Amino acid sequence: MTTKVRGLVIRTADIKEADRLITLFTEELGVITAVAKGARSMKSRQMASTTQFCYGEYVLYQKGDYYWVKEASLIESFFDIRGSLEGLALAAYLCEVLSDVATAQPEGELLRLSLNSLYAIAGGNIDLDKVKAVFEIRAAAILGFSPDIVACHLCGERGGDFFFDIMGGYITCAACHAENLGGLDPAEDDGHERHIVCILSAGAKQALAYAIYCPMDKLFSFRLPPDDMHLFCRAAEAYLLNHLERPFKTLDFYYEVRPKTPERK
Repeated sequence: MTTKVRGLVIRTADIKEADRLITLFTEELGVITAVAKGARSMKSRQMASTTQFCYGEYVLYQKGDYYWVKEASLIESFFDIRGSLEGLALAAYLCEVLSDVATAQPEGELLRLSLNSLYAIAGGNIDLDKVKAVFEIRAAAILGFSPDIVACHLCGERGGDFFFDIMGGYITCAACHAENLGGLDPAEDDGHERHIVCILSAGAKQALAYAIYCPMDKLFSFRLPPDDMHLFCRAAEAYLLNHLERPFKTLDFYYEVRPKTPERK
């Protein structure tokens, strides 16, 4: 009996002389592991469609603990991702996150988020830090721990700058934060995650809300001034990483290779 799925190759491992073990993130089955026999051979028709970051259609059959690839056809290679080390590093980070959070259950929305993010990386027209942040906060929402950032959770204030409690998943206005938590002045926030509190400007707050609730095909259709973008990106990363409670080596590599600019400190 065979099963046909569409999936994204999020991880690969070379086995034996020419075989490849692939981890597929599929809409139908969630994350599965499959053996592509002879896929590393230059003569193999499965070589291109079993490479990391590729999206394809796969005909599988089950044997023992693994699926085996009977047929594979490439839908999208995301080849242009490999045009920059920074883009390649970000794609690897996205795939490492998927390897950590995706399960053996249907995950259609998370897969669509991943594909849209890879398209954005490959396109080269959207700032990669923005792509990363949108992926992080939208993934958190899809996984079931979306933050409540509509208004101050103590007084209901909706305007101005806010303090984002990363682990609590809520925001407080400056007045409530100072009164109830003896909090930080935004100007004194040094940005270290040990506080597990991030400052959100009005623009950064709006960007977080947009990334969480917007239609999937409009994920990256917003602009922010550099300072607001920095706050947005920092908050999204801190939120996902602290809730997953683990670091990612690919994220460290991304920061090593990305170009440094005045806005990217």
